[in-house]
Amino acid sequence: MEVIKMESIKADVTVVGGGIAGICAAIAAARQGLQVSLINDRPVLGGNASSEVRVHINGSAYLGNSPSYYAREGGLIEELKLKIFHYNPLYNKKLMLSLSDTVLLDMVYGEPNISLFLNTCVHETGMENGRIQWVDGLQLASERKFRFESPTYIDCSGDGIVGYQAGAHFRWGREAKHEYQEELAPEVADHYTMGDTILFQARDVDYAVPYKRPGFAYDITKLDFFDSIRKGLNHRSFPRKINGLGGLWWLEYGGHMDIIKHNEDIALELRKLVYGIWDYIKNSGEFDDVDNLILDYVCPIPGKRESRRFIGEHMLSQNDLTAKPHFEDAVSVGGWYMDLHANKGIYDEGPATAWNFVPGLYNIPFRSLFSRNIPNLMFAGRNISATHVAFGSTRVMATCGCMGQAVGTAAALCVKYEADPAALVKAHMGELQAQLLRDGQTIVGLQEPLDPYFAEGLTIRASSQRSYEHPHPTEEISLEKALCLVLPIQTSVAESVQIKIKNRSDHTETLQVKLYGGDRKENYIPTSEFKKYPLLISAGYDDWITLDLGCEKPADDKVYIVMEGSESLAIHTNDEKMTGAVSFLYRPEEPSRLKKLNKSICFKDLKPSQDMYNPVNVVNGFSRPYGLPNGWISERTEGQEWLEIGFASPRNLDKIHLVFNSELNLEHFDDPIQPLIQDYDVTLTLEDGTKSEINIRGNYLSLNKHQVNTTGVTRIRFDFCATYGSPYYEVFAVKLFAPKTLSEVG
Repeated sequence: MEVIKMESIKADVTVVGGGIAGICAAIAAARQGLQVSLINDRPVLGGNASSEVRVHINGSAYLGNSPSYYAREGGLIEELKLKIFHYNPLYNKKLMLSLSDTVLLDMVYGEPNISLFLNTCVHETGMENGRIQWVDGLQLASERKFRFESPTYIDCSGDGIVGYQAGAHFRWGREAKHEYQEELAPEVADHYTMGDTILFQARDVDYAVPYKRPGFAYDITKLDFFDSIRKGLNHRSFPRKINGLGGLWWLEYGGHMDIIKHNEDIALELRKLVYGIWDYIKNSGEFDDVDNLILDYVCPIPGKRESRRFIGEHMLSQNDLTAKPHFEDAVSVGGWYMDLHANKGIYDEGPATAWNFVPGLYNIPFRSLFSRNIPNLMFAGRNISATHVAFGSTRVMATCGCMGQAVGTAAALCVKYEADPAALVKAHMGELQAQLLRDGQTIVGLQEPLDPYFAEGLTIRASSQRSYEHPHPTEEISLEKALCLVLPIQTSVAESVQIKIKNRSDHTETLQVKLYGGDRKENYIPTSEFKKYPLLISAGYDDWITLDLGCEKPADDKVYIVMEGSESLAIHTNDEKMTGAVSFLYRPEEPSRLKKLNKSICFKDLKPSQDMYNPVNVVNGFSRPYGLPNGWISERTEGQEWLEIGFASPRNLDKIHLVFNSELNLEHFDDPIQPLIQDYDVTLTLEDGTKSEINIRGNYLSLNKHQVNTTGVTRIRFDFCATYGSPYYEVFAVKLFAPKTLSEVG
């Protein structure tokens, strides 16, 4: 009998797990020049985001409700999400998900430094002197065995198969409250985790299709929890519209068991529940318009939320997410609420989950992404060094992808310096953070300074600049519910501003004005009240009024103007967004939690005047709003606009990076992102008067990288020709990179 021979695969780094974290880790490492082995035990990439499991890629934007507002992550995960939407505009409707799989494959296949091994299960890890020496994988359908060898390993497998086999220290279950002083933790530690879910897809086929419940499936009406879900109690409710339903997240099971060992038992239980639930939907007579619906898809494997969590040099905890201490080794962000599911899932008598508030974006330290006892092991995804409570936030896939980019980039420095991850913290964090920022990674508070080689004598001009006012109302909103206008300010004080108000009654009404400031630049959270006062609005009044601000610039560079009144008072608004200046609903019972309004309160004559959208902002080191909007915006136009950078003397230019506005307040999008710049030209003028031009048509990315390799550049001009619908052109950043030798000298 022929024996399967072991094939030796050598690389600079081995990434185990082809979910979102593993994809980002592999691509980040490959783009830094490393040879990468990417191993995935499924036939498709994406993990829980794949067509097999069908979970949306959520992250720090918290479904567009983050207190940081501009909270969607940048970097590779932004590129990945924009590419998925570009090729599959029906992604959010969970249609054509096989096409979304193809986008992930295309990104990986597009990197020549990545060797991809699908359907390959890692079953053994070899150790020597406490270090991982190799991992063995079996590709069963091909009858091939592989031994993967590299100096560094990244475990993105979810369950942490490599780290577990290597003997990496890990946690399982919930820590006790006293261990990390976590208010949300139980008094006594236990082994409970979050459970698994099998999603399904309902589809209308335009004619009646009967459904017969399989023999193994439950009659849901006879189970103990039936009455509760029928009434929609404890966050377990059915949507009004069943057509297009992509599953029920709360149909969960297994957190009270060994979720790895009992994987098959849990999967069977979930199948019994799914097919039983569909029987109830189709045949109970309690749901409208279900005759033509079919159970179009049931995921073949469960989506797993939690199992092992490794122990790094830092264990991320609840207080790291809420108090947000400064981390010198910050490499990525999170922001999803601490979403802690019931241990027994659908069989738990309590709420299906508790969404515990997280005050906006927080940083994740690199020390939470490598093992404390296996020196050449890093990890990203749901197996990082975090308590169960903190994990309730970090586990979502966009956050996992950012961690993947961080460790993939770190792997390049491990190779460069022949060092383990722990050594990077001591000697090379600045270099790691600089490379991450260069590649679009979001790290709260970190600035990317302009290379001094370009800074001296630099001039920046633009064809126009948007004024900092919103003077053209198109509708009015009643003050039956209070409103809040948040205005970033550059000056040391804010004196006054005008808003337009209408009194629809036949008697005088009182407008209550409250002014607040905040304490964190990444957030839109009012924390300190400056003053409050009433204003009398006469009967029938419909015009602009001046609000006295009279305050110093708050720590977060924003003034929060809260307006309370009656249903007879109305504030004038329009539908046009203005980056930085955001309008919200204000809830007195939760004053620190503003609710998105999706309208813009009109204002004008802000004093002192603000030069908010000056073109010089594009080189201020920030690539997104942080306190201030940090970008150039043209005036309203139906034509073209331009931005121009000039040098006092010729400069050698290696790369240009442009960062456009991709509406970072959104988690997902069904329509093209209107302010994203679609068509533009880049013209380089050289010292001899000749010109070199780059023409871009059909761009759909926020971060655009151009390799120019040009010497003697005196001027760079950007001509912007089209957006996806916005009448303004917006540029957050222009990053200039010199050849390395010149940059190092400069």
